[in-house]
Amino acid sequence: MQHDVGGMMGIGVADLHDDYSVIATPRHPNSEKLVAFWSARGADGIVMGRDVPSRAIAHLLSYIIVWEPLDDRSDMRVRLAGAALQRRFSGDLKGRAMSELFPPADFRDHLRDAFNVIETGIPLILDSHVICGSIERLHLETVWLPIVSPDRAHWWLLTGSFYFG
Repeated sequence: MQHDVGGMMGIGVADLHDDYSVIATPRHPNSEKLVAFWSARGADGIVMGRDVPSRAIAHLLSYIIVWEPLDDRSDMRVRLAGAALQRRFSGDLKGRAMSELFPPADFRDHLRDAFNVIETGIPLILDSHVICGSIERLHLETVWLPIVSPDRAHWWLLTGSFYFG
């Protein structure tokens, strides 16, 4: 799929696009570690505040965003964002809406995919190439995982974005 990408390290968005595809298994070593961590959790899954943040994945936290769906399912808000992703999106992400961080078409796709992950409990892994003109600016793999809210009453989303090269 081809999508415009917003907010990438101060680069103008006019020529940016994101070519991504769904892949069956992680290829990036950090994606593999995050999926293994998620798979090793019990029936209650990853619980925000108990498992994230935690020492077991401390080396991955810079690349993680935790998203909380709004009650009406119209958007998601950032609850936790690692430093590497704050640099990518040019600033503090906590409390920002998904709709603020991505162009409308991307936002709709991301929101749909996020709720699919939450509802099915099946992770989503994307291989993504962010391109400006004819130059690849980023090659990354993104893992989307369902997690449980701190009160264990709701499902949230954790995304880990890990860069190649």
